[in-house]
Amino acid sequence: MSRKRKPFLLIVILFATVLLLLSFWVIRQNSNNPSESLMIHNVVVSTELDDKLRLTGTVSRFPYGSRQIFLRFDYNKAMNGSEVRILWFTGEKLVQADTYKLFASSGSKIYCLVRENAQPLPRGPYFISILSSSEHLFDFRFEIY
Repeated sequence: MSRKRKPFLLIVILFATVLLLLSFWVIRQNSNNPSESLMIHNVVVSTELDDKLRLTGTVSRFPYGSRQIFLRFDYNKAMNGSEVRILWFTGEKLVQADTYKLFASSGSKIYCLVRENAQPLPRGPYFISILSSSEHLFDFRFEIY
């Protein structure tokens, strides 16, 4: 009777080993490229912050005279130390590019485009691109009229 159980037990052990190896392989594949899991959502652009550091007056068109534009977004599924790159364009011209580390797996971030000479931002179309490891995560267009 023990000879009949031996092949069955061997098949169960072999099957469990294959499943274990397959699960390790899947986990390793997913951890090789952490940017694939990083998600950006609730992207908001505004010219003002309230007293609790929340953006107010969110629109995609701002009147001339704005000296700063705030970008706020939520993120999740970030690996510790993941980086996001924020690119600010006016028309086709890159005006600011910064890289920031994300130290939590989820959260919110606020960044700002400010003219250093305290002059209003120029009129025209603007474009913000959020990247991670050169992968586009989110794009946002707005205008100062």
